Amino acid sequence: MADYWIDSSVFIEGKKGPYGFDIAPRFWSLLDDMIAAARITCPIRVYDELRSVPDELKDWGQARRESGLFVEPSAVVQKAFATIVEYVTQHYPDNQDRRRFLDRADPWLIAHAMAQGGTVVTLEGRVTGISQQVRIPNVCDQFSIRCITTYDMLRELGASWNS
Repeated sequence: MADYWIDSSVFIEGKKGPYGFDIAPRFWSLLDDMIAAARITCPIRVYDELRSVPDELKDWGQARRESGLFVEPSAVVQKAFATIVEYVTQHYPDNQDRRRFLDRADPWLIAHAMAQGGTVVTLEGRVTGISQQVRIPNVCDQFSIRCITTYDMLRELGASWNS
């Protein structure tokens, strides 16, 4: 499958910050190139999260709905998802943070990488072992799934904004 599984934070925070459509159009064209090459993809739940953003990012996601960027979970991915849910419910307290993690694309992102291979890309940071917050990198670590930042992915892809 894909080399990289992209978290919605890459799109949402990227658009709000360093990769705004108006200031970094080459970032978005690079993503399009990587989508076309089947190097990056996302769970369909990321598409759902982008649809809830009432701006040009929603339009961007909708324009790529059938591009291969957003994928449905297979039976193997659903089984991996169940494993992740079991781990999170056993190791994190039942609080708002855990419920939010489980209700969003995050466990699906990890499940796809677990079942189909590839690296998870997110802007979330790891938290210390005593934290009760569920974070993508920490759960990835638990299952030996590689998890990197957008910047790491861009370097690995050889991205450059120079002419």
